[in-house]
Amino acid sequence: MLRTPSLLVAAIAGTAAATIAAARAPKRGGTLNFAVVAETSGYDCHASQTFALLHPVTPHYSLLVRWNATENSQVIGDLAQSWTISPDGLTYTFKLHQGVKFHDGSPLTSEDVKATFERIANPPEGVISVRKERFGDVAGIEAPDPATVVFTLKAVNASFLALLASPFNCVYSAAKLRQNPKYPDTEVMGSGAFQY
Repeated sequence: MLRTPSLLVAAIAGTAAATIAAARAPKRGGTLNFAVVAETSGYDCHASQTFALLHPVTPHYSLLVRWNATENSQVIGDLAQSWTISPDGLTYTFKLHQGVKFHDGSPLTSEDVKATFERIANPPEGVISVRKERFGDVAGIEAPDPATVVFTLKAVNASFLALLASPFNCVYSAAKLRQNPKYPDTEVMGSGAFQY
């Protein structure tokens, strides 16, 4: 029977651990190659419900809240650092992480989240929102300060957090939406991990 010296085993294990740790270290730059076998007609997350847009475009955007990748039934914060729900279930108040920036260097604030969800719930003329009806319970959206967003509902909606966690609720720049409400259809500019 062949025996491997314990010192050799320890050296191999140490080398393997160092290699794995190095592979997990974040790296700036590079190219994301992603194959999708379908095409989308535009890049606006709010106007789409197809994986042809979802997979290649959403890594470029942040969401207010999202589904936990390891616990499928759990909604966790993305831009939202924390949130509270009023006892009557009609008011959702979100506190945002501070210091988040869009890829153009502009700060992402509660005004951007407000403008995004107002665009989904009440799209301007010429803008398509395929989830408009799902936001029918929203009575109003306020941004009382740069780090706070408040949603007020007309009626209790037990699935409201799940609705907010849709991966199609990409958060857009309020300033760019004021200039051109249709800019997301042709330009990808978010605050996500990847940048065009």
